[in-house]
Amino acid sequence: MMTWNYRVFREENGDYIIREVFYDADDTILGCTAEAVEPMGRTIEELATSIADFHAALALPVLTLADIPQPAHDRPTRPQRQTFSSAEVRAKLGLPAKPTTIPQKPS
Repeated sequence: MMTWNYRVFREENGDYIIREVFYDADDTILGCTAEAVEPMGRTIEELATSIADFHAALALPVLTLADIPQPAHDRPTRPQRQTFSSAEVRAKLGLPAKPTTIPQKPS
């Protein structure tokens, strides 16, 4: 089961930000959000909980992006599919290049 928590990061420029960090079942870091996160909530109570979670992150060791494992391989790309123009499809199906009549609505 994957879990997450907020962690403080020191950026290359020296700034400190908070990111979400994701862990696997044995608490090994899997990754983190690319951008900083901010406290939020739909209610004052939810916002207070979010701020408390950010405060708890201050008690944990500070991380850098170098502490986050990089994927071992790139995301697989989709194979390119061959596309056909309508003229090619019509030719392949043995249809005339253009419809000879416009279908009429039934009355």
